[in-house]
Amino acid sequence: MHSQISLSEMFRSYEQDYKAHMESVMYDLLKMSKDRRDETEKSFSKVQDELQQTEQCIKQMELEASTLPGNYKKELMETIKQYKRDMAKVEKDFKQLQLDQQEDSSRDKLFNDRQINQALLKQEDRLIRQTLELEAAKRTAYLTEQQANQIAINLHSQSMTLDNSIRKTQYIREDLGESNNLVKIMKNRILKKKLIMYGVFGFLGLCLTIAIMSWFF
Repeated sequence: MHSQISLSEMFRSYEQDYKAHMESVMYDLLKMSKDRRDETEKSFSKVQDELQQTEQCIKQMELEASTLPGNYKKELMETIKQYKRDMAKVEKDFKQLQLDQQEDSSRDKLFNDRQINQALLKQEDRLIRQTLELEAAKRTAYLTEQQANQIAINLHSQSMTLDNSIRKTQYIREDLGESNNLVKIMKNRILKKKLIMYGVFGFLGLCLTIAIMSWFF
């Protein structure tokens, strides 16, 4: 009888441990359902440890109850079955909380991934726009360079034309100078011829006058 009482006291000790662990687990589950996810994740390992210890308490109670005789054993086994059902319900709630947490985490990850993808798309669009703007700037620079080269060629051609015109003008001036000299020489020659003719006519007139005067006198 003393041995049965000792065994019963050991059973009650495991039972008290079981209840303490269960209260702790249910408190943690309630707290986890209200806490933020980052705080909830820290409690998962604690609850798992508590559940393992609770399961160990049930096994110890079964072991102790199996050594007891008759109706006392049957009564304790019914109690243990109820504890198992309670623990199974708690484990179910815990797994559901884990699933909800994973779904929330997946949704958050999906949302974050979507935001990251949107940010990457915006960055890609910005890079594409910048690339297109750079290509447009390169084309503009190329066209500007081509126009500048064409203008330089035109200016060079116009400069050559102007130089040729200046040289031709110089040639014309030189020709005009030579022509003016020739005109002057011809004028001088004509003037000399006129003077000679005037001299001849004057001499002939003088001779004629002398002849006439000699004739009458």
